[in-house]
Amino acid sequence: MQKQVIEFNGEPVGAVVPDGDRFRFIAVKYGVWSLDGRLFSLPIEAKQAVTKLLTKSGGRAMPSAGLSGERSPSGSRFGWEVASPVPVSEETLG
Repeated sequence: MQKQVIEFNGEPVGAVVPDGDRFRFIAVKYGVWSLDGRLFSLPIEAKQAVTKLLTKSGGRAMPSAGLSGERSPSGSRFGWEVASPVPVSEETLG
């Protein structure tokens, strides 16, 4: 068996890869890092763990991560930007 992608709300959040007679979860999204490296007997158990983890906040699914002006999942007023300019003064440049 090859790797299997694990999705949540249509978004890939990790994968399971064979590891002996079990399956190791590899996280690719911050929200599921706590499951990274965990072994499962079946891929469906990894999917269930992801679902449980990401819906534990009051029974509601966590929002998808946003980019460029969308509100962040944490509810912060700061949007996630692909690239943020950092102000540099002449004094800093030397």
